[in-house]
Amino acid sequence: MSGERGLPRQFYDMLMESQFWSPEQLRSYQQSQLSQLLRHARANVPFYQHRLDSVFASNGDIDWDKWNKIPILKRSDLVEQGPGLLATTLPPGHGGTTKAFTSGTSGAQLTLISTQVAHIALNGNRFRYYAWHEVDTSRDCCSVAGDDTAVAAWPEGKVLGRWGAEWDVDSLDGTMRQINRLTSLENILEFIERKRPAYLTSGPNRGLALALTAKRLGASVSFAAFLPHGEATSDRARAAISEAFGAKSIDLYSTKEGGHIAHLCPGGGELHVNAESVLVEIVDESGAPVPPGTQGRVIITPFFNAAQPLIRYDQGDLASWAPRCACGRNLPSITRIIGRSTTVFYHPDGRIRSAFLGKSRHLLNCEFWQIAQTGPTQFEVRYVPIDAAVPGNEAALAARMREMYFDDAEVTFRRVDAIPAGDRGKALEYVSEWEPPT
Repeated sequence: MSGERGLPRQFYDMLMESQFWSPEQLRSYQQSQLSQLLRHARANVPFYQHRLDSVFASNGDIDWDKWNKIPILKRSDLVEQGPGLLATTLPPGHGGTTKAFTSGTSGAQLTLISTQVAHIALNGNRFRYYAWHEVDTSRDCCSVAGDDTAVAAWPEGKVLGRWGAEWDVDSLDGTMRQINRLTSLENILEFIERKRPAYLTSGPNRGLALALTAKRLGASVSFAAFLPHGEATSDRARAAISEAFGAKSIDLYSTKEGGHIAHLCPGGGELHVNAESVLVEIVDESGAPVPPGTQGRVIITPFFNAAQPLIRYDQGDLASWAPRCACGRNLPSITRIIGRSTTVFYHPDGRIRSAFLGKSRHLLNCEFWQIAQTGPTQFEVRYVPIDAAVPGNEAALAARMREMYFDDAEVTFRRVDAIPAGDRGKALEYVSEWEPPT
Protein backbone atom coordinates (compact mmCIF):
# COMPACT_ATOMS: atom_id res chain seq x y z
CA MET A 1 0.00 0.00 0.00
CA SER A 2 2.93 2.33 -0.48
CA GLY A 3 5.22 3.44 -3.22
CA GLU A 4 5.01 5.75 -6.18
CA ARG A 5 1.83 4.17 -7.54
CA GLY A 6 0.60 2.43 -4.39
CA LEU A 7 -2.96 2.42 -3.15
CA PRO A 8 -2.80 5.91 -1.50
CA ARG A 9 -1.71 7.52 -4.78
CA GLN A 10 -4.19 5.48 -6.82
CA PHE A 11 -7.08 6.53 -4.57
CA TYR A 12 -6.05 10.18 -4.72
CA ASP A 13 -5.79 10.05 -8.52
CA MET A 14 -9.27 8.53 -8.67
CA LEU A 15 -10.64 11.34 -6.50
CA MET A 16 -9.21 13.97 -8.83
CA GLU A 17 -11.15 12.33 -11.67
CA SER A 18 -14.31 11.21 -9.87
CA GLN A 19 -15.22 14.73 -8.73
CA PHE A 20 -16.30 15.27 -12.35
CA TRP A 21 -18.18 11.96 -12.80
CA SER A 22 -21.78 12.15 -13.86
CA PRO A 23 -24.39 11.68 -11.10
CA GLU A 24 -25.16 8.24 -12.58
CA GLN A 25 -21.49 7.17 -12.42
CA LEU A 26 -21.20 8.41 -8.85
CA ARG A 27 -24.39 6.62 -7.78
CA SER A 28 -23.19 3.36 -9.33
CA TYR A 29 -19.85 3.64 -7.53
CA GLN A 30 -21.55 4.36 -4.21
CA GLN A 31 -23.86 1.36 -4.53
CA SER A 32 -20.88 -0.86 -5.34
CA GLN A 33 -19.08 0.26 -2.17
CA LEU A 34 -22.23 0.05 -0.05
CA SER A 35 -22.96 -3.45 -1.34
CA GLN A 36 -19.57 -4.66 -0.13
CA LEU A 37 -20.00 -2.92 3.22
CA LEU A 38 -23.51 -4.28 3.85
CA ARG A 39 -22.58 -7.86 2.97
CA HIS A 40 -19.49 -7.70 5.16
CA ALA A 41 -21.37 -6.18 8.11
CA ARG A 42 -24.20 -8.71 7.89
CA ALA A 43 -21.77 -11.64 7.87
CA ASN A 44 -19.12 -10.43 10.32
CA VAL A 45 -20.55 -7.82 12.72
CA PRO A 46 -22.91 -9.22 15.38
CA PHE A 47 -24.94 -6.01 15.67
CA TYR A 48 -25.86 -6.11 11.97
CA GLN A 49 -26.68 -9.82 11.71
CA HIS A 50 -30.41 -9.09 11.27
CA ARG A 51 -30.50 -5.28 11.29
CA LEU A 52 -29.99 -5.11 7.50
CA ASP A 53 -32.53 -7.79 6.55
CA SER A 54 -34.99 -5.26 5.12
CA VAL A 55 -32.74 -4.40 2.16
CA PHE A 56 -31.81 -7.95 1.23
CA ALA A 57 -34.09 -9.84 -1.15
CA SER A 58 -34.61 -13.60 -0.76
CA ASN A 59 -32.02 -14.25 -3.49
CA GLY A 60 -29.41 -12.13 -1.69
CA ASP A 61 -29.70 -9.06 -3.94
CA ILE A 62 -29.90 -5.61 -2.37
CA ASP A 63 -33.08 -3.61 -2.90
CA TRP A 64 -31.87 0.00 -2.90
CA ASP A 65 -35.44 1.29 -2.80
CA LYS A 66 -35.61 -0.03 0.77
CA TRP A 67 -32.46 1.72 1.98
CA ASN A 68 -34.50 3.96 4.29
CA LYS A 69 -35.83 0.85 6.04
CA ILE A 70 -32.45 0.36 7.70
CA PRO A 71 -32.81 1.82 11.22
CA ILE A 72 -30.76 4.92 11.93
CA LEU A 73 -27.75 4.20 14.13
CA LYS A 74 -27.53 6.45 17.18
CA ARG A 75 -24.62 7.49 19.33
CA SER A 76 -26.21 5.62 22.22
CA ASP A 77 -26.01 2.43 20.14
CA LEU A 78 -22.24 2.82 19.89
CA VAL A 79 -22.02 3.26 23.65
CA GLU A 80 -24.35 0.38 24.52
CA GLN A 81 -23.31 -2.16 21.89
CA GLY A 82 -19.55 -1.75 22.22
CA PRO A 83 -17.89 -4.96 20.93
CA GLY A 84 -21.08 -5.95 19.12
CA LEU A 85 -20.33 -3.29 16.51
CA LEU A 86 -16.84 -4.61 15.80
CA ALA A 87 -16.12 -7.00 12.94
CA THR A 88 -14.97 -10.47 13.93
CA THR A 89 -13.17 -10.75 10.57
CA LEU A 90 -11.83 -8.08 8.20
CA PRO A 91 -11.89 -8.33 4.40
CA PRO A 92 -8.51 -9.12 2.79
CA GLY A 93 -6.33 -6.09 2.13
CA HIS A 94 -7.88 -3.72 4.66
CA GLY A 95 -4.75 -3.68 6.80
CA GLY A 96 -4.42 -3.35 10.54
CA THR A 97 -6.60 -1.30 12.86
CA THR A 98 -6.06 1.78 14.97
CA LYS A 99 -8.01 3.20 17.90
CA ALA A 100 -9.24 6.77 18.38
CA PHE A 101 -11.52 8.53 20.84
CA THR A 102 -14.13 11.21 20.36
CA SER A 103 -13.76 14.37 22.40
CA GLY A 104 -16.94 13.77 24.37
CA THR A 105 -18.44 17.19 23.59
CA SER A 106 -21.90 15.70 23.06
CA GLY A 107 -22.14 12.74 25.40
CA ALA A 108 -20.07 9.81 26.57
CA GLN A 109 -16.66 9.49 24.94
CA LEU A 110 -16.65 6.95 22.11
CA THR A 111 -13.94 4.49 21.20
CA LEU A 112 -13.60 4.23 17.41
CA ILE A 113 -11.72 1.50 15.57
CA SER A 114 -10.65 2.08 11.97
CA THR A 115 -8.66 0.24 9.31
CA GLN A 116 -5.65 1.17 7.23
CA VAL A 117 -7.88 1.44 4.16
CA ALA A 118 -10.16 3.91 5.98
CA HIS A 119 -7.09 5.98 6.83
CA ILE A 120 -5.98 5.94 3.17
CA ALA A 121 -9.43 7.22 2.16
CA LEU A 122 -9.28 9.99 4.76
CA ASN A 123 -5.85 11.11 3.57
CA GLY A 124 -6.88 10.96 -0.07
CA ASN A 125 -9.73 13.35 0.62
CA ARG A 126 -7.45 15.56 2.70
CA PHE A 127 -4.90 15.82 -0.09
CA ARG A 128 -7.65 16.67 -2.60
CA TYR A 129 -8.76 19.43 -0.22
CA TYR A 130 -5.18 20.75 -0.13
CA ALA A 131 -4.94 20.60 -3.93
CA TRP A 132 -8.21 22.48 -4.34
CA HIS A 133 -6.95 25.34 -2.17
CA GLU A 134 -3.25 25.27 -3.13
CA VAL A 135 -2.09 24.40 0.38
CA ASP A 136 1.69 24.07 0.24
CA THR A 137 2.74 21.07 2.34
CA SER A 138 6.42 21.85 1.73
CA ARG A 139 5.92 24.52 4.43
CA ASP A 140 5.36 23.91 8.15
CA CYS A 141 2.01 23.61 9.89
CA CYS A 142 1.12 23.94 13.58
CA SER A 143 -1.58 21.69 15.04
CA VAL A 144 -3.23 22.69 18.32
CA ALA A 145 -4.49 19.34 19.57
CA GLY A 146 -4.26 16.71 22.30
CA ASP A 147 -5.64 16.17 25.80
CA ASP A 148 -2.59 14.71 27.52
CA THR A 149 -0.67 17.62 29.03
CA ALA A 150 2.51 15.52 29.02
CA VAL A 151 2.40 15.22 25.21
CA ALA A 152 3.32 18.14 22.93
CA ALA A 153 3.80 20.35 25.96
CA TRP A 154 5.03 23.93 25.80
CA PRO A 155 7.70 25.21 25.21
CA GLU A 156 8.87 22.78 22.49
CA GLY A 157 5.70 20.90 21.58
CA LYS A 158 6.14 17.81 19.43
CA VAL A 159 7.36 17.24 15.88
CA LEU A 160 4.93 14.88 14.13
CA GLY A 161 6.83 14.71 10.84
CA ARG A 162 5.76 15.36 7.26
CA TRP A 163 2.12 16.23 6.63
CA GLY A 164 1.93 16.07 2.85
CA ALA A 165 1.39 13.22 0.40
CA GLU A 166 4.04 10.50 0.50
CA TRP A 167 4.45 10.61 -3.29
CA ASP A 168 5.10 14.38 -3.30
CA VAL A 169 8.85 14.95 -3.03
CA ASP A 170 8.38 18.63 -2.12
CA SER A 171 6.30 17.72 0.92
CA LEU A 172 9.40 16.19 2.50
CA ASP A 173 10.37 19.74 3.50
CA GLY A 174 7.14 20.44 5.37
CA THR A 175 6.79 19.53 9.05
CA MET A 176 3.72 19.25 11.25
CA ARG A 177 4.35 20.55 14.77
CA GLN A 178 1.90 19.97 17.59
CA ILE A 179 1.27 22.04 20.70
CA ASN A 180 -1.14 20.68 23.29
CA ARG A 181 -4.50 22.41 23.17
CA LEU A 182 -4.63 22.60 26.98
CA THR A 183 -1.67 25.01 26.80
CA SER A 184 -2.61 28.60 27.64
CA LEU A 185 -3.45 30.76 24.64
CA GLU A 186 -0.60 33.08 25.51
CA ASN A 187 1.93 30.23 25.44
CA ILE A 188 0.49 28.81 22.21
CA LEU A 189 1.01 32.19 20.58
CA GLU A 190 4.56 32.37 21.94
CA PHE A 191 5.23 28.91 20.48
CA ILE A 192 3.84 29.99 17.10
CA GLU A 193 5.84 33.23 17.08
CA ARG A 194 8.98 31.20 17.75
CA LYS A 195 8.36 28.35 15.27
CA ARG A 196 6.79 30.48 12.50
CA PRO A 197 4.63 27.85 10.75
CA ALA A 198 2.91 28.80 7.51
CA TYR A 199 -0.39 27.14 8.47
CA LEU A 200 -2.44 26.69 11.63
CA THR A 201 -4.92 23.87 12.22
CA SER A 202 -7.23 23.75 15.24
CA GLY A 203 -10.89 23.90 16.15
CA PRO A 204 -12.48 27.13 14.84
CA ASN A 205 -13.35 28.49 18.26
CA ARG A 206 -9.82 27.95 19.48
CA GLY A 207 -8.69 29.76 16.35
CA LEU A 208 -11.02 32.61 17.30
CA ALA A 209 -9.70 32.68 20.85
CA LEU A 210 -6.11 32.76 19.58
CA ALA A 211 -6.94 35.57 17.17
CA LEU A 212 -8.57 37.69 19.88
CA THR A 213 -5.67 37.02 22.26
CA ALA A 214 -3.13 37.90 19.56
CA LYS A 215 -4.92 41.19 18.99
CA ARG A 216 -4.96 41.95 22.73
CA LEU A 217 -1.25 41.15 23.12
CA GLY A 218 -0.15 42.73 19.85
CA ALA A 219 1.43 39.42 18.82
CA SER A 220 3.23 39.32 15.47
CA VAL A 221 1.79 36.17 13.89
CA SER A 222 0.69 35.48 10.32
CA PHE A 223 -0.37 32.40 8.36
CA ALA A 224 -0.97 31.54 4.74
CA ALA A 225 -4.23 29.86 5.78
CA PHE A 226 -6.18 28.54 8.75
CA LEU A 227 -7.21 24.88 8.39
CA PRO A 228 -10.09 24.25 10.83
CA HIS A 229 -11.33 20.90 12.02
CA GLY A 230 -14.28 19.75 14.09
CA GLU A 231 -17.16 22.22 14.30
CA ALA A 232 -18.16 24.69 11.59
CA THR A 233 -16.33 28.03 11.41
CA SER A 234 -18.51 31.00 12.31
CA ASP A 235 -18.44 34.26 10.38
CA ARG A 236 -17.07 35.91 13.50
CA ALA A 237 -14.18 33.44 13.80
CA ARG A 238 -13.41 33.74 10.09
CA ALA A 239 -13.26 37.54 10.31
CA ALA A 240 -11.16 37.59 13.49
CA ILE A 241 -8.64 35.09 12.11
CA SER A 242 -8.33 37.09 8.92
CA GLU A 243 -7.79 40.35 10.82
CA ALA A 244 -5.31 38.98 13.38
CA PHE A 245 -3.33 36.59 11.19
CA GLY A 246 -4.00 37.72 7.63
CA ALA A 247 -5.17 34.17 6.96
CA LYS A 248 -8.07 32.81 4.97
CA SER A 249 -10.10 30.03 6.60
CA ILE A 250 -10.50 26.96 4.39
CA ASP A 251 -13.61 25.34 5.78
CA LEU A 252 -14.27 21.64 6.02
CA TYR A 253 -16.72 19.33 7.75
CA SER A 254 -14.96 16.52 9.56
CA THR A 255 -15.66 14.24 12.50
CA LYS A 256 -13.90 11.37 14.23
CA GLU A 257 -16.72 9.03 13.20
CA GLY A 258 -16.99 10.07 9.56
CA GLY A 259 -13.53 11.39 8.69
CA HIS A 260 -13.44 14.17 6.10
CA ILE A 261 -17.11 14.42 5.14
CA ALA A 262 -17.11 17.62 3.06
CA HIS A 263 -14.72 20.35 1.92
CA LEU A 264 -15.11 23.95 0.86
CA CYS A 265 -15.47 24.34 -2.89
CA PRO A 266 -12.33 26.00 -4.31
CA GLY A 267 -14.67 28.51 -5.92
CA GLY A 268 -15.98 29.44 -2.46
CA GLY A 269 -19.44 29.15 -1.00
CA GLU A 270 -20.69 25.67 -0.23
CA LEU A 271 -19.09 22.43 0.95
CA HIS A 272 -18.72 19.50 -1.46
CA VAL A 273 -19.43 16.09 0.05
CA ASN A 274 -16.63 13.55 -0.40
CA ALA A 275 -19.20 11.25 -1.92
CA GLU A 276 -16.66 8.66 -3.04
CA SER A 277 -15.93 7.87 0.63
CA VAL A 278 -19.14 8.50 2.53
CA LEU A 279 -22.87 8.50 1.83
CA VAL A 280 -24.50 11.56 3.35
CA GLU A 281 -28.25 11.77 3.91
CA ILE A 282 -30.15 14.72 5.34
CA VAL A 283 -33.43 13.67 6.93
CA ASP A 284 -36.26 15.15 8.99
CA GLU A 285 -37.32 13.98 12.44
CA SER A 286 -39.29 11.08 10.93
CA GLY A 287 -36.25 9.91 8.96
CA ALA A 288 -37.55 11.05 5.56
CA PRO A 289 -35.17 12.83 3.15
CA VAL A 290 -35.53 16.62 3.11
CA PRO A 291 -35.58 18.75 -0.06
CA PRO A 292 -32.78 21.21 -0.89
CA GLY A 293 -32.75 24.25 1.36
CA THR A 294 -34.50 22.48 4.25
CA GLN A 295 -32.56 21.84 7.42
CA GLY A 296 -32.34 18.26 8.63
CA ARG A 297 -30.25 15.73 10.53
CA VAL A 298 -27.00 14.57 8.96
CA ILE A 299 -26.88 10.77 8.55
CA ILE A 300 -23.61 9.23 7.33
CA THR A 301 -22.39 5.86 6.09
CA PRO A 302 -18.59 5.77 5.64
CA PHE A 303 -17.66 3.20 2.99
CA PHE A 304 -14.23 2.01 4.00
CA ASN A 305 -14.23 1.27 7.72
CA ALA A 306 -14.86 -2.47 7.80
CA ALA A 307 -13.63 -2.77 11.40
CA GLN A 308 -16.53 -0.82 12.93
CA PRO A 309 -19.14 -0.16 10.23
CA LEU A 310 -21.36 2.86 10.86
CA ILE A 311 -24.39 2.30 8.67
CA ARG A 312 -26.85 5.22 8.65
CA TYR A 313 -25.23 6.87 11.65
CA ASP A 314 -26.82 10.02 13.08
CA GLN A 315 -23.86 12.38 13.19
CA GLY A 316 -25.56 14.73 15.65
CA ASP A 317 -25.34 17.70 13.28
CA LEU A 318 -27.84 19.68 11.24
CA ALA A 319 -27.37 20.82 7.63
CA SER A 320 -29.20 21.39 4.37
CA TRP A 321 -28.57 20.54 0.73
CA ALA A 322 -27.35 23.36 -1.47
CA PRO A 323 -28.14 23.78 -5.19
CA ARG A 324 -25.77 22.21 -7.68
CA CYS A 325 -22.47 24.10 -7.67
CA ALA A 326 -21.42 26.08 -10.73
CA CYS A 327 -17.79 24.94 -10.41
CA GLY A 328 -18.36 21.90 -12.65
CA ARG A 329 -17.87 19.27 -9.94
CA ASN A 330 -20.77 16.87 -9.55
CA LEU A 331 -20.18 16.17 -5.88
CA PRO A 332 -23.26 17.01 -3.76
CA SER A 333 -23.11 20.31 -1.87
CA ILE A 334 -24.23 21.06 1.67
CA THR A 335 -24.56 24.26 3.61
CA ARG A 336 -25.52 25.67 6.99
CA ILE A 337 -23.88 22.99 9.13
CA ILE A 338 -24.85 23.34 12.77
CA GLY A 339 -22.76 21.04 14.90
CA ARG A 340 -21.56 20.30 18.37
CA SER A 341 -19.22 23.01 19.50
CA THR A 342 -17.43 24.77 22.27
CA THR A 343 -17.65 28.50 22.66
CA VAL A 344 -15.45 31.38 23.76
CA PHE A 345 -15.50 32.67 27.32
CA TYR A 346 -14.26 36.16 28.25
CA HIS A 347 -12.78 37.59 31.44
CA PRO A 348 -13.11 41.28 32.33
CA ASP A 349 -9.29 41.62 32.32
CA GLY A 350 -9.19 40.65 28.64
CA ARG A 351 -8.29 36.96 28.96
CA ILE A 352 -10.11 34.54 26.67
CA ARG A 353 -10.60 30.82 27.05
CA SER A 354 -12.01 28.14 24.76
CA ALA A 355 -11.87 24.57 26.03
CA PHE A 356 -14.28 21.72 26.51
CA LEU A 357 -14.45 19.55 29.59
CA GLY A 358 -15.90 16.35 28.11
CA LYS A 359 -13.50 14.11 30.05
CA SER A 360 -14.81 15.60 33.30
CA ARG A 361 -18.48 14.93 32.61
CA HIS A 362 -18.36 11.76 34.72
CA LEU A 363 -17.93 13.94 37.80
CA LEU A 364 -21.59 14.92 37.57
CA ASN A 365 -22.86 11.45 36.55
CA CYS A 366 -24.95 13.19 33.90
CA GLU A 367 -26.40 12.44 30.49
CA PHE A 368 -25.98 15.98 29.16
CA TRP A 369 -24.86 19.34 30.45
CA GLN A 370 -24.66 22.96 29.46
CA ILE A 371 -21.88 25.18 30.75
CA ALA A 372 -22.91 28.82 30.51
CA GLN A 373 -21.00 31.99 31.26
CA THR A 374 -23.67 34.17 32.81
CA GLY A 375 -21.59 37.14 33.99
CA PRO A 376 -18.06 38.57 34.10
CA THR A 377 -16.81 35.73 36.32
CA GLN A 378 -20.01 33.76 36.81
CA PHE A 379 -20.74 30.32 35.33
CA GLU A 380 -23.77 28.10 35.66
CA VAL A 381 -23.65 24.36 34.96
CA ARG A 382 -27.04 22.95 34.01
CA TYR A 383 -27.08 19.18 33.89
CA VAL A 384 -29.40 16.20 33.42
CA PRO A 385 -28.45 13.51 35.95
CA ILE A 386 -28.43 9.88 34.90
CA ASP A 387 -29.78 8.90 38.31
CA ALA A 388 -31.33 11.59 40.47
CA ALA A 389 -30.42 9.60 43.58
CA VAL A 390 -26.69 9.69 42.78
CA PRO A 391 -25.09 13.04 43.68
CA GLY A 392 -22.56 14.60 41.35
CA ASN A 393 -19.15 15.83 42.50
CA GLU A 394 -19.92 19.48 41.85
CA ALA A 395 -17.00 20.76 43.89
CA ALA A 396 -14.50 18.76 41.78
CA LEU A 397 -15.96 20.09 38.54
CA ALA A 398 -15.95 23.65 39.85
CA ALA A 399 -12.25 23.27 40.67
CA ARG A 400 -11.59 21.90 37.18
CA MET A 401 -13.40 24.86 35.61
CA ARG A 402 -11.34 27.32 37.62
CA GLU A 403 -8.22 25.51 36.42
CA MET A 404 -9.27 25.47 32.74
CA TYR A 405 -11.06 28.81 32.49
CA PHE A 406 -10.53 31.51 35.14
CA ASP A 407 -9.13 31.09 38.65
CA ASP A 408 -11.73 33.48 40.08
CA ALA A 409 -14.69 31.78 38.38
CA GLU A 410 -17.84 31.57 40.51
CA VAL A 411 -19.56 28.31 39.58
CA THR A 412 -23.14 27.35 40.43
CA PHE A 413 -25.01 24.17 39.51
CA ARG A 414 -28.58 23.46 38.55
CA ARG A 415 -30.11 20.03 37.95
CA VAL A 416 -32.65 20.04 35.14
CA ASP A 417 -34.86 17.54 33.31
CA ALA A 418 -33.63 18.59 29.86
CA ILE A 419 -31.49 21.15 28.07
CA PRO A 420 -33.67 23.18 25.68
CA ALA A 421 -32.65 23.59 22.06
CA GLY A 422 -31.13 26.90 21.04
CA ASP A 423 -32.40 29.23 18.35
CA ARG A 424 -30.82 27.05 15.65
CA GLY A 425 -32.49 23.85 16.76
CA LYS A 426 -29.70 22.22 18.78
CA ALA A 427 -28.97 22.00 22.47
CA LEU A 428 -25.48 23.43 22.96
CA GLU A 429 -23.10 22.30 25.68
CA TYR A 430 -21.16 25.55 25.94
CA VAL A 431 -22.85 28.93 25.71
CA SER A 432 -21.76 32.48 26.41
CA GLU A 433 -24.54 34.60 27.84
CA TRP A 434 -22.20 37.47 28.69
CA GLU A 435 -19.68 39.38 26.63
CA PRO A 436 -17.46 42.26 27.76
CA PRO A 437 -18.54 45.76 26.82
CA THR A 438 -17.12 46.89 23.48
